[in-house]
Amino acid sequence: MTFGFSDALSLFSSIAAAIIFMSIITARYKQDDFLKALPRKFILGVVIMFISITSMMVAFGTTVYQIFYEKKAYLMLGLVVVSACLPMLLFVASQFSLIWHLFIYTYQPGLFRKPSKRVLDQVIR
Repeated sequence: MTFGFSDALSLFSSIAAAIIFMSIITARYKQDDFLKALPRKFILGVVIMFISITSMMVAFGTTVYQIFYEKKAYLMLGLVVVSACLPMLLFVASQFSLIWHLFIYTYQPGLFRKPSKRVLDQVIR
């Protein structure tokens, strides 16, 4: 059951991420859209891509677990778990600073807006 759910989630989220990225590439945007609409779509696309990669690694891990469970090959399972987590961690490490900066520059108050009194805004500055 875990394999089926994670495999289906991986399929649907990867298709959704591809559609979001294609909509970014093919749509015509005005100059104002580069401040809000494009960064929001890009953040959403990368988050959905992360969900896709994570669910793909869960499907891979459950498949290997089902194959090697009866053989009691625990060392092999450990290697598979490490190799399954490696692509996800590499993706997060490579995209984290980009997503963090996009999030900060998209949602922080700009030059013409009044600064808010929220704690998050004060921590960021």
